[in-house]
Amino acid sequence: MHNPFVRGLVALATTFLLALTVNAAAQDSSSPHGKLALFWAGHWKVRIETKETQFGHARTDDYDARCSFLPHGTFLACEYLSLQPNPDDGRIINDVSLFYYNDVDKTFKYTNVGSEGGPHEEVFHVDGNVWTRQFEVTRRSGGVADGREIYTFVSRDKHLARFEISLDKGAHWTLVNEAVGTRVQ
Repeated sequence: MHNPFVRGLVALATTFLLALTVNAAAQDSSSPHGKLALFWAGHWKVRIETKETQFGHARTDDYDARCSFLPHGTFLACEYLSLQPNPDDGRIINDVSLFYYNDVDKTFKYTNVGSEGGPHEEVFHVDGNVWTRQFEVTRRSGGVADGREIYTFVSRDKHLARFEISLDKGAHWTLVNEAVGTRVQ
């Protein structure tokens, strides 16, 4: 292959085939990497409707979320930027989350770091297109409550989410907010 034109075509074809192979692996929704790519990767617009409850006042918040795999493909990093100031303290909220699959215990992990501190690691329980994570919520009045977020992916480009709090170890749950996420890229 001394012809530069042929060598260029072979290089281009090889690159194309490699890209197809990587893309096919990412699209294999049965693999952990494929599930993260299918459900979370992309650019999202998220609208959160907070209810009037004992845990906070009613309001609407919009976020710009961008989720992509880090260069080696193990971790999916998401950055969430609020598009308006927080009404409690006037600051813009910006935090980062890492999603990854732990091969040892066969779970999807979620680690969040916000400007108020962190990191906080939880486990996502995945059942088809429903992703649920449970965690403790520090109460302003002291002590902790149980919290959970439930994401239901109704399509490849849309998810519905609920954040709920329980003060009685999960016997009853109070809906704190609901969100709609729409993939724009």
